[in-house]
Amino acid sequence: MAASSHPVWRTRREPAGTHLPRRGARATVWKSWSVSQQRTVGTAILEMLAEQGVDTVFGLPGVHNLAFWNAGSAAAPGQPDSGGSAAAPGQPDSGGSAAAPGQVRIIGVRHEQACVYAADGYARATGRLGVALTTTGPGAINALAAFGEAAVSGVPVLLISSDVSTALRSPDGPRGILHEMADQAAPFAALGRPAVTAASAEEALTAVAAAMALALSAPRGPAYVGIPSDILNAPWDGALPAVPIPLAPLPGAADISALADLIAASARVIIWSGGGVAQSGATAETAVRALAERLGAPVVSTYAGRGVMAGHPLAIETSTHEPEVDVLIGSGDLLLVIGSGFDAMHTKNWKMSLPARRAAVSLGEEIGRTVDWDVLVRADLVAAIDALLRQLPADARQTWAPADLRDRVQARLRADERTLPAIDFVSAIDSWPAQGAIVTDMCIPGYWTSSHGRQPRMRRLLNPVGWGTLGYALPAAIGPAAAGLPTLAVCGDGGPMFALGELASLVQEHLPVTLLVVDDGGYGMLRFDQQVFGHPERGVDLVTPDWDLL
Repeated sequence: MAASSHPVWRTRREPAGTHLPRRGARATVWKSWSVSQQRTVGTAILEMLAEQGVDTVFGLPGVHNLAFWNAGSAAAPGQPDSGGSAAAPGQPDSGGSAAAPGQVRIIGVRHEQACVYAADGYARATGRLGVALTTTGPGAINALAAFGEAAVSGVPVLLISSDVSTALRSPDGPRGILHEMADQAAPFAALGRPAVTAASAEEALTAVAAAMALALSAPRGPAYVGIPSDILNAPWDGALPAVPIPLAPLPGAADISALADLIAASARVIIWSGGGVAQSGATAETAVRALAERLGAPVVSTYAGRGVMAGHPLAIETSTHEPEVDVLIGSGDLLLVIGSGFDAMHTKNWKMSLPARRAAVSLGEEIGRTVDWDVLVRADLVAAIDALLRQLPADARQTWAPADLRDRVQARLRADERTLPAIDFVSAIDSWPAQGAIVTDMCIPGYWTSSHGRQPRMRRLLNPVGWGTLGYALPAAIGPAAAGLPTLAVCGDGGPMFALGELASLVQEHLPVTLLVVDDGGYGMLRFDQQVFGHPERGVDLVTPDWDLL
């Protein structure tokens, strides 16, 4: 009988080991191409990523993007596709470890949205580029919400998706090709980020190089590159394009002088530190600390900026939503925002108490559309602070803010029987290893953890309050775990259902993730909103699985 041209499923009645994945299955690892393997555009892209220090990407294979997996190291039947030895029965293998230098490891997930969330979590936790690989049409669009979260939160993510073959396309529009879209890049461009579709092999590599540079340039954010499948599989024997990262603009002398004059006229400066400080790393944190100490200025942080100046007497390590913090900010005479978009989420839709004088050092376009600024410096924040410090008096001011403000907030919340359990919950989470990561969802326990948890370092706390995408925590936790960080995902009972299949990804890749689920039988935040507005509780109750059994 001739072999069928159509694939068929196999049943579990077949002999063990003929089709079921091994318990110790590893991720695909690209090492290097050899004369026995044709070097394709897909291979060249992995080479380029490796040259830029990328050793981990996240992806889901499809019929059009298999070039990336085909570029992985070959193995004999029954051997691990990473080229190593299989784990002993019941023992984990090294699947949770990073690839060796010069290699790129592809972490497999179960849904394309999880690809980008995982890349987002990886980028936030490490400060490095996160990379996601998806397939054409529905595969790419499945990743759109996660791409939007990275866009609004300013996370450097590169999404590379296949597209339909140029040889099959009609210049007049879609003609019914599998997964075809009229313009697959357009939905990503609509989120305000770079999005291109390559028309040749050379253009594909150039586009990837440019996207990497744009994603890592301040203000950071995601970039999308679509590559038709015939181009992705085309041979490539040329050189790889360079990836020059543009430097952020230096501050203008007039802007720094104006800011120095504003500070000189203000006795009570308060600093608002955002995610841009954390993304810029230790040098930025040192600069903010030096400025705060020179001015005696208390420092409040957004969720993305938590951990900046951890444990410092001037750090107000609690939420900007608390009334004590609102009073503190309102009693200042100058608010200096650094590395933040000053968004609606953190400012109660800009209705919180604000000083009469306001200044900001930020590259994000959106900050100019928030409130009126006396001085707005659009420049590299470290360069701007360094220039400002040179113009300020060398003598440090005395601090004007109470040193025990966080303790006051904690005492008030502990004295209220309604909020005491939440504070106890947060205190328990504070015991998570300092070098680990905590990823929260858009849920009540996530808000409490983000608002009141102590963060001993920057980039330890990850949450999706930029765009507010429920279902973030579980797939995003894959990212820091793939970087070797013990990771805690804090969820309600609604969010994990968006990505429950990623539990299988965690097992298959042997990733160190603990999933903490607070089950209140539904969408607790929405239930609370219905109660506040006097609406009937409808649509918020959920039937959830037996989590222990799961």
